[in-house]
Parts: sequence; structure tokens; C-alpha cells
Amino acid sequence: MGFKLFKSGDQLYDEGIDLINRKEYGNAKGKFNDALSKDTSKAAMARMYIALIDLNNNRGNVSSYEAFINALDACGQSQFKFGLTEIDAEAIKTECTLGIEEIRASSMVDYDYMAKGQAMIDLAAKYASMIGDAPLKLDEIAKGNTQATGTRESLILQAMAYECMGTGVVMKDPKQGSEYMQLAYNFRRQIGDSGDRDLELMKCYAKSGKCWLCGRPANGEGVHFMAVRSNISQMFRDRERDNLIKTADSGFGSIYICMPCYSAISNRADDISRGYYNQAVSEMRAMEARLQAEIAAVRSEMLMRSR
Repeated sequence: MGFKLFKSGDQLYDEGIDLINRKEYGNAKGKFNDALSKDTSKAAMARMYIALIDLNNNRGNVSSYEAFINALDACGQSQFKFGLTEIDAEAIKTECTLGIEEIRASSMVDYDYMAKGQAMIDLAAKYASMIGDAPLKLDEIAKGNTQATGTRESLILQAMAYECMGTGVVMKDPKQGSEYMQLAYNFRRQIGDSGDRDLELMKCYAKSGKCWLCGRPANGEGVHFMAVRSNISQMFRDRERDNLIKTADSGFGSIYICMPCYSAISNRADDISRGYYNQAVSEMRAMEARLQAEIAAVRSEMLMRSR
């Protein structure tokens, strides 16, 4: 520790660079701060590296991106290295600007699903046109991931956009919701994901059923109607085969109930359960009161006998 007092700011800066090469980013940040305290001639670069290390640790914060962009502008460097990674200043500034837009788009409220989805689609187009197949340097720096590109990020954003719009619009238009989930599934497949969840929702949203109780048809299993386990006799199975819109699943293990009927039954069941619960609690409290009274009587009798 004593020896550090005699090192120049530039020497401490160089040690920070060496620590970056060894991927000891926390220690590197400390060295750059020490260099700044010694009035290094590379103060602007030290501040830029500190801002970049902070950004790597906080990719979800807009202010971290903005701080790095400002520090990078103050350097006046067109290119620099971070470890073994060669970085073009304008390219990474573009990446940071898009990163800020991505945070803001993702932070939009879900109930405004069309606006949120469209913001992601617009951003996806920017990733494709402004970065394209070039690697995303922030991912390469932070994770060593050279497979992340502007094109891949564009596909991810489009998948997220259609997932957002699909889960939003299904409440009023299940068919449209199914179409959006199919698009999301296709984009997921393009980036190597299974897309199983999107495929499952696509099928559910497209599915039609008729309520066994009220006879109303509905689209969107799990949203507008539910499959509820039931024992279905052969007579009902035979009748069901003639129905164009089914009131039971193909295996006859469940009947379909529309959401209004399902929620009404569930609410009534909750009311009944609550009534039984309140009654049980009342009886337990009455029993407890009787027991306390009996205990008090026994104690009183024992006290009288002991005199």
C-alpha cells in the first residue's frame, strides 16, 4: 500500500488497463480512480473506462448508458480497446443509444400492448439496419458473447413484441392473439429457441369450445373458457360427436365452461367455503371460551380447597 503513494497517475492508469486485460474489472475501476486522484494525463480515458465498467454492471439503467456516452465523447477517441476487444466509438455509441430505447420500450405499461409492441418492432428495425450482423460489443465485453449481433437482437425484439401484443389482444380478439403468437413462435425459432410456450399459447388462443352449462361458444382456451375435469358418460359422448363446436375435450376427460360461468361457480364456492370457515372459527372460539371458563372454575375450586 505504501508503494502506491509513489506511483504516478499514468502508472496507476496502466495498471488499470492490465487489470482489464485480466478481467479484474472491479480492481481496474479502483486503479482508474487512484489514477484520477494523482492527476493522470489520461484522465478522460480513465473516466471512460470507469463509466464502461459501471455500465457493464448495470445494463438496465438508462443513466449508466448516458454516463458512458458522455465520458466517451469527452475522450475524443475514435477507437479504443477493452481487453482484447477492439471497439469503434461511434458503433458502441449507437449500441448504447439503442440500449436506452430498449429499456424505455420494455418499461412501457403492458396494458398499452399495441404501442409497446410497435415500439419494440420499430427498435428491431433499427438494430437490423444500424448494426446488422456486426457483434454487439457490450455483450462481448460483459459476457464474452460474440454471437450476439444486431440481427439477432432484432429477432429477439420482434418475438417479444408479438408476445406482448398477443397476450394483450387475446382478451378481445383471440384469433388475432393466436396469429401474433404464431409470429412470435417463428421469430423464436429463428434465434434457436424452442418457442414451445408461444406455440402452446397459439394453439390455445385458436381453440374453440362451447360452454357445457350455458351453451355459449367461445374462442381462447384458458382465457375465455376453461377445461374442467369431469366424468362424461357414453350417452353424452355419443351426443358430443355430432357437435361442430365441442363442449368437451377429445379425450372426454374434461368439459368446457365459459369464463363467466366458471368465475360465477368459483365465486359461489368461495362464498360457501368462507361461510363454513367463519362458522368453524366461531364454534372454535365458543369452545375455547367454554374451556377457559371450565379451567377457571377448576382453579377456583382448587383454591377454595387449599384454604
